[in-house]
Amino acid sequence: LSSILCRPASVTCAVDCCTMPLEFPKTFPSQYGLCFVPMGFAWVLNIIQTAMVVKARLKYDVKYPLLYAPPDHKDANAFNCVQRCHQNYLETVNLVMMSVFTTGLVYPVSAFRAGMAWVLSRYIYVAYALGNPEYRLPGVMLSHIGDFWLVGMIIRIGYKAFFGSS
Repeated sequence: LSSILCRPASVTCAVDCCTMPLEFPKTFPSQYGLCFVPMGFAWVLNIIQTAMVVKARLKYDVKYPLLYAPPDHKDANAFNCVQRCHQNYLETVNLVMMSVFTTGLVYPVSAFRAGMAWVLSRYIYVAYALGNPEYRLPGVMLSHIGDFWLVGMIIRIGYKAFFGSS
């Protein structure tokens, strides 16, 4: 199994990850608490979007267990925009918040900023729920500032861990 999980023999690492026990940090960075702020905003947004879907279900008479209104429903587009707005959020929020908390162990302030950029852009994305799919574009484009920033930090941390560079 270690031959599958470990790097090829031709790659030189500063630390042999395959034979050395994993070290966990004994303390968190002093500014790590900032990483909880985007999570708070994410919870509030989830509550808002859930309420929007519940209200839309009642207004447009879309019953459970249907996730979306059927194509022949007279208000399919209006309801589906609200539902899709929330569903898209649910598809991404967990990975983004996990990325904030993990990158925050190394870069707490940058993780906080990237997380806030992402979550605040998702508030802009809520305009999608007004019934026009084009309204989602500003929020989507802005959210990539945050998530690409997080991905960049993840790649940097992984590179530094694998190759031992500083």
